Amino acid sequence: MGKLRMERLLTKPVRVNWAELADANALSYEVYLNGEFYKSLSSNHTSCIIDDLVVGSENNIAVYGQYPGGEKRLLPGAVDSIWAFHTPDGLPVDICVFTVIPEFECKKRPHMPIFKTYILLIRRKDETYGGGWALPGGFSKMDETLDAAAERELKEETGIVKDFQLDQLKTFYNEGRDPRGWIPSVAYFALVRPEVFVTVQNGTDVFREVVFKDLEASTDAMEAKLFTLDEALELGLAFDHEDILRCAIKRMHTELLTTTIARQFLDETGFTLRELHRLLRDTVPEFQVDETNFSKKLLSTKGRQGLLEVLNKKEQRYAGPKTQLYQFRDEELELSLSIYNSF
Repeated sequence: MGKLRMERLLTKPVRVNWAELADANALSYEVYLNGEFYKSLSSNHTSCIIDDLVVGSENNIAVYGQYPGGEKRLLPGAVDSIWAFHTPDGLPVDICVFTVIPEFECKKRPHMPIFKTYILLIRRKDETYGGGWALPGGFSKMDETLDAAAERELKEETGIVKDFQLDQLKTFYNEGRDPRGWIPSVAYFALVRPEVFVTVQNGTDVFREVVFKDLEASTDAMEAKLFTLDEALELGLAFDHEDILRCAIKRMHTELLTTTIARQFLDETGFTLRELHRLLRDTVPEFQVDETNFSKKLLSTKGRQGLLEVLNKKEQRYAGPKTQLYQFRDEELELSLSIYNSF
């Protein structure tokens, strides 16, 4: 085993020290890197910095002494190896921002909306996957947190100023995920109210028109746009963003089934149980509870008591008689209740 003392400097340079192995009879020293001559130093120097380690490999380092008469000998124990790692200039972040938009068909009588889930994507301007669609994101700066980097990149690439909760989803690192080199990414997740992206205009009394706001792409994004999940998964997203998106979709389903986040996509003045059931059915494919059992268990199960507040009003929103309206109670319930997934 080698006796060289090596101090790693950041991720690539290393300081090699052989003071304890120095030979008073040596006229000078020669340092070899991976079997090749690297640097010559006088006998007064017993350390040097090596900047040229091969990234991603084990690097062999040896120190020889030069003696009178041209003799060169390896210092006893002065051979060792060290791995070199490369860290990107900043750790990247990728951001999955979903929304659910109720869309109404234009019919003679009011009909229940279809709740469609959308994901925010950008078209890349950079050479890597240039022109391709990807999740918003980019490299963090040295003077900012990853959370701050996610907020900044979201604003720069889509024009959206974050006023909603943005949570870390997962760190992704698979071999070859980025053709530029060893670059992991920290993914973020948010499920936000539709008003972030759309203006809902009142049309006739039988339907409402959804008008999408213009998103402002800049920096390394050519365009920012909402896509349905089916559309997004057919685009062939850049990097491993399809894997990230699929992971985020599972997280979104969990949020919808275990919290009251559905409140963001229902009428804040009151909603029917049928609307809540339809929302979950449209957005979470694995939710297969029939409407009758859903209503009965939601209102009668002891563990869910206090989840909903019964309003003192009924409305005829769709075909049929007037229906009781409800609201979710205190949002703190989200921290303790699993409200739908045990039906």
